[in-house]
Amino acid sequence: MFVVQLKLLVSILTMCVFISVPINASAQVQVSEQKAVLSALDRSELKNFNAPYVFRIASFSKEEGGYGSGALVLLMSKDTKTAIVNVNGVRTELRAMQAVAMLDCQTGSTRQQVYAKDQLRLMVKLTLKAGEEACWAEGLVSIRTDKHTNRYMVKGVSGL
Repeated sequence: MFVVQLKLLVSILTMCVFISVPINASAQVQVSEQKAVLSALDRSELKNFNAPYVFRIASFSKEEGGYGSGALVLLMSKDTKTAIVNVNGVRTELRAMQAVAMLDCQTGSTRQQVYAKDQLRLMVKLTLKAGEEACWAEGLVSIRTDKHTNRYMVKGVSGL
């Protein structure tokens, strides 16, 4: 029992440290290099897909709000079974590989989902925060293509 609790505590602390680490100059260079892999989605996708989950690149600076300050890079369906990204200039729709995560929004809870299409893998790790009219989320999006993994810090919101 103690070992299980210790593993859970280490896992939670690792996630908290990772999400709270500010992006420094070297990380900003990595983000600019990554633009060739994951790029901005067309804003018309918001209406076409009717996605309640909307995520933007985030800097996690003090001035940045809950929406993120960068490009719109990820949309997820209400049931979280579908994700849309723009990979190397191509709109790509991916499907969840495992059972759908819980859809409720509880402050401090984490949500992890893996999406796939052909050789492309997208992993989303988010920490949730319940608001009055929305569910806020922030965390990491990792995309694996051609044996390379690119990571993006994101912030987003759901009107659910």
